[in-house]
Amino acid sequence: MVRFVPMSEAEFAAYLEHAVPEYAEAHLKSGDCEADEALTLAQADYESLLPQGLATPGHYFFTVHASGVSDSVGMIWFSSRERRGKNSAYIYDIRVLEGQRGKGYGKATLEALERQLEAMKIARVGLYVMGWNTGARALYERQGFKVTGIGMHKVLNSPDATTMAP
Repeated sequence: MVRFVPMSEAEFAAYLEHAVPEYAEAHLKSGDCEADEALTLAQADYESLLPQGLATPGHYFFTVHASGVSDSVGMIWFSSRERRGKNSAYIYDIRVLEGQRGKGYGKATLEALERQLEAMKIARVGLYVMGWNTGARALYERQGFKVTGIGMHKVLNSPDATTMAP
C-alpha cells in the first residue's frame, strides 16, 4: 500500500523547517521546558542527533508514497544501531500529512518499516511517544508496540522550586 522513497535534500530542509518548531511545541505541551528555551533546545537536539544533516550515518529519512496518490502522504525518520549485541532501530519521527490521516497510512507505514528493518537484519524497534498523544499511542499499541516505561512529572507552584528543604 505504501513505499518509501529516500528523502531529498530539499525535502529534508522543508521537513526541518516544520519539525524543529513542532518538536519545541510538543515539549512545551508536555511541560518539559519553558517557552523561552523550547526552540533553542529543539534546535540543539536536532543538531546533536544529525551533525551531518541528511547524510548522518545510521539515520534514514524517507518520504512515504501511497498507491494512487500523486504526492507523498507522509514521512519517517529512523536510526539503526547495535544495542546489547543486537541490531535495533529507533523511530525518531513518523508523520502522516494532515489531509491524509484516517486512511490507514500510519498503519501501512509501520508495516512497511517492519519489512524494511527485517531486510536490514534488525530485530527490535523502539520509539517515544508524548503522553498527551493518545492517537499515536493507540496506533503503536495496535501495531504491537509495548509500553516499556512511563515518564512522569508534576509542576509545583513553589516560588523557588530549586530549593529543597532538609
